[in-house]
Amino acid sequence: MLLNELFGENARIKILEELLTYSDSFLTAEEISRMADVSSKTVYIHMNQLEEIGILEVEKKGAKRFKLNSNDERVLALGLIEANEFLRRSHKQELTFESSEVNPIAVKQYSNYEEVEALFDEVPMLEFSITTL
Repeated sequence: MLLNELFGENARIKILEELLTYSDSFLTAEEISRMADVSSKTVYIHMNQLEEIGILEVEKKGAKRFKLNSNDERVLALGLIEANEFLRRSHKQELTFESSEVNPIAVKQYSNYEEVEALFDEVPMLEFSITTL
């Protein structure tokens, strides 16, 4: 994924990429560990640090479960980077975002133009254009 290419391969990047992939779901540390191929202990260390800085939402019913905080602008930025790269690679299109005030939304993986276009309805302050390369 793109984050590995930009920031190198490390445990936190692997964890964040899995959380981006499953952004609408709460995941246990064990699930994240298995998907990211990182030890459970390492996952807990990073999850605690990410929780402290506000990037995660935590559900504490039963086993502690985590998901990205959709109200955090850093999370939104990560999702937009991933969506842009996905479009660029799969459709040879580039997604450009401009906004004076970006309202955070749930981060999603966009697989086609209609899903990206729907983003505009969810975040009225966000303008985007798609350019075929």
